[in-house]
Amino acid sequence: MVNVYFLPIEKINKLEEFFDKFGIFDEKFKENDKVGLKMHFGNSNHKNQVLPDFVFPVVNKLKEKKVFSFLTDTNVLYRGERDDTFSHLEVIYKNGYHKLGVPILIAGGFDADYEFEIDIDGKQFKKLYYAKEYQKFNGIIPITHFKGHGLAGIGGTIKNVGMGCASRRGKFAMHSNITPIINISKCAGCGKCVRECHFQAISLKENKAYIDKEICKGCAWCIHICPSGAINISWGSVSTKEFQERIVEYAYGFIEFYKDKFLAINFLINIAEDCDCASNPGRIISKDIGVCVSEDPVAVDKCSSDLIKEVNGKDVFLEIRPNLDYTYQFYYAEKIGLGSTKYKLIVF
Repeated sequence: MVNVYFLPIEKINKLEEFFDKFGIFDEKFKENDKVGLKMHFGNSNHKNQVLPDFVFPVVNKLKEKKVFSFLTDTNVLYRGERDDTFSHLEVIYKNGYHKLGVPILIAGGFDADYEFEIDIDGKQFKKLYYAKEYQKFNGIIPITHFKGHGLAGIGGTIKNVGMGCASRRGKFAMHSNITPIINISKCAGCGKCVRECHFQAISLKENKAYIDKEICKGCAWCIHICPSGAINISWGSVSTKEFQERIVEYAYGFIEFYKDKFLAINFLINIAEDCDCASNPGRIISKDIGVCVSEDPVAVDKCSSDLIKEVNGKDVFLEIRPNLDYTYQFYYAEKIGLGSTKYKLIVF
């Protein structure tokens, strides 16, 4: 059984006192450690993400310990805000994260294909692909806005780390089967995807792009570079259980890489139907609850969902997606050794 520390929403202005009381940063991170604060910087159309004011106490405690911390995320797979470094930084500045006074690193390179591999003997994967810069960190602290998610059911620490730290190829592997799909009506036949495909898997047939499934390696580069937005993810090709297994395996590989230099912080505030990626994440489905912190990614997510259910008197995530059992990820994660579903709640 592992500890999950809980700060109720009524005491949200006492985050630093909360960290101090339980010695949350005392032994884990040392002077001169390089620690990434894994963020989701949200969208410029809303403020549902973890706001800079809530991140500041984390930054401040690490500064006191002379830990070198910085904010980090990777570029997204789909077309839109944050799909390249320029647009990602624009969102970051619009949402005020630069005011925290620490460096900001968009990992994985401008095109999100700068990566390193980790081998795994998983059910879904044998190789995992992450943003290359994450090899150089001493530790990682995912700061997560807990909310709903269309494929995982919930977006917690497991999703923040599993999906958020992967390279473009890794993100595509989690979302879809190996071959992207082409919307013929949008394809302009310009040939850019043919010229830039790393594996010569694309050709033009009758002036429209065609992807050879036997050659395609699923790197998703064509999705990024298509000027017409005609190439996309085959969203429906993976079941919700498969998707949960995939993000769990990606979270497992990444967290194992850092061993004991990992700490998860979940903010249970502005809990919406959908992910912060969306320009409209939907309605708020829960009361604000507080902050959960743990060394265990499974326990912190399980505890977060339990608290939301308890406070609201119902499972708000199952209510909006009754056919999506998000709890499957907890038990699959426990099965492969990512963490524990059993925890001790320690309240501030």
